[in-house]
Amino acid sequence: MTSIQSSSQEERNAHYRAALTAYADAITARDPERVLALFATDAVLEDPVGSGRIVTGIDALRPYFTRACGRDIAMRIAGHISCSKGNAACAPIRVDVDGSVIHDISVARFDDDGLIIRYDAFWGPGDIEGPDPSSGRPT
Repeated sequence: MTSIQSSSQEERNAHYRAALTAYADAITARDPERVLALFATDAVLEDPVGSGRIVTGIDALRPYFTRACGRDIAMRIAGHISCSKGNAACAPIRVDVDGSVIHDISVARFDDDGLIIRYDAFWGPGDIEGPDPSSGRPT
């Protein structure tokens, strides 16, 4: 991917929105390689924020997303994706997993090439409808 820094803010925001949508689509399609293509090699993921489950680097993200994509997870963007001039975007995401629905706000930060360098999913016990699926979550 070429640098997006020379793009206008509107073009960068369109890229960030497309990347978050592609992330949800790739998880739903159970395609870990499509997910990984969105991340920089040194990316960091925390899901959920505060859980202590922090995954760092593409070599650790690969098994994480392979396990996640092995589950029956459906993700969809559940509202407007907001972007910032700080190379970041956030979106409300609905995650259907293991008979539960998780409502999260995901925040992605991007590098100059438009790859995700940090992905944080904000959700907790009050954001789950149905049984808590945490025991089966990939770690």
